[in-house]
Amino acid sequence: MSPHPTEPTPSRDLSEHQGTLQLLGPPLPRNPWSRVFLAVKAAAACALALAFDGLTGNPDHVTSTFVAVLSISPVVLMGLRRSFEQVIGSLVGGLGGTAATLLGLAPILGVPLAVGSSIVLCFAIGFGRGYTVAAFSAMFVQVIPRGTALETLEVRLLAVATAAIAAFLVNTLVSSVAYRSIFRRRLVYAEATVSKLLITASETSPLAVRAGFPQLAELAAQLQTARDELRFRRSEATASWLAGIAYRVGVLRRLLHHVLDLSYLLEEEGLPPDGAQAWLRWLVQPGGTEPEVPAALAETTRRIRRIGRTLKMGS
Repeated sequence: MSPHPTEPTPSRDLSEHQGTLQLLGPPLPRNPWSRVFLAVKAAAACALALAFDGLTGNPDHVTSTFVAVLSISPVVLMGLRRSFEQVIGSLVGGLGGTAATLLGLAPILGVPLAVGSSIVLCFAIGFGRGYTVAAFSAMFVQVIPRGTALETLEVRLLAVATAAIAAFLVNTLVSSVAYRSIFRRRLVYAEATVSKLLITASETSPLAVRAGFPQLAELAAQLQTARDELRFRRSEATASWLAGIAYRVGVLRRLLHHVLDLSYLLEEEGLPPDGAQAWLRWLVQPGGTEPEVPAALAETTRRIRRIGRTLKMGS
């Protein structure tokens, strides 16, 4: 008797098996519309920042436009957080660079010291994501002075504040009214990515699906932030709609987790590494007779089929 007997598969109506490609759509190489949308928002933020510069007399157009682009986000609340991080980073870096200037340090010494200390301080106070702008500010106030050290710092902070306001307005006016369109496209791209990974897994190994977890985790975080914001704004209808999208993203993550489990089970049971390949090829394509699988994989494959039915009902 084989130490790893296979479990017989009950007969099924072949029309029931649609295959993940039919449920999730064909794999797409990229999401071009998201890049176009980002480009339009970045351009709008730059234009608005420059318009504000004209009103305030801010001469530092490089900072106002650059930081405005960094603060662009698909979700308004996320954009606010990014803007706040840029403001804190600029303050930390600006103070570091100003201190180096007041101490009379030459740029060859002052810039590296200010940049390094600003980065360390950003992480120390819990604003590590603002370290790039902190380093830029620490360098900028020394290399491109605008009057005295304190006047240079004042100009820098005015430029960053201008950028934050410009990005907030663009995020609010453009993104907040288009959440359904934004996340509908992102879900389609996520499903296409899962399709591509499942095809790769069927051709190589279940381990291939690991590449999909970062993208799905990022999308889930964006959805949660958007839902928090919409509840604050009392936009319950859109928040409820996003909850449905978030649920489907969670189902996609569970699907990848179970496929990945197949690889771990094969290793734990001492089975051949390609022991799930025939079943995965069947999973991807519609129709066909479901192959038998080792008994150790049977429960996991059942769970994957149940997830497929969940995806079918939600499509």
